Amino acid sequence: MEKPDRMHIEREFASQNAEATARLSYSIGFAQSGLQALTLINGGALVALFSFVASSSAVTFDLATLWWAFGFFAAGLVFNICAYLGAHLSQDRFYIMAQYLAWNAQDEMADKAASHDPIPSYKSGSIAQIAAILCAILALAAFIAGCGFALSGVAPK
Repeated sequence: MEKPDRMHIEREFASQNAEATARLSYSIGFAQSGLQALTLINGGALVALFSFVASSSAVTFDLATLWWAFGFFAAGLVFNICAYLGAHLSQDRFYIMAQYLAWNAQDEMADKAASHDPIPSYKSGSIAQIAAILCAILALAAFIAGCGFALSGVAPK
């Protein structure tokens, strides 16, 4: 192998290895911020609604409608958890893909054929990423629906 080719391969290896490390960091960040976000948005709405119902004896409200609001906020929590699990899984798959590419570059430096196929990890990472985005959209929709039901349940008739 010529020296310029080897240098290019070594740079590629270093680049892919750095991306794999970054992907692992992203995965951890998604998990942490995801748990915080789901607690604040839908969980906070559940607590606020429970507090309102418990402290508002003078106000009349439609209990059946408020139960729908509780249900939507709870569904929002579930969708949020799924969204951040999907984000974590996608980053994990992309990490593995980047690591496979780094190992393939290492194989190339040793004049060997590539020993790892990064395509399955890329495909499963993309599927997890799409699922995470869909769950995040559903979590937002559940939050909006929950707000609508909550407002409808406490609005004067």
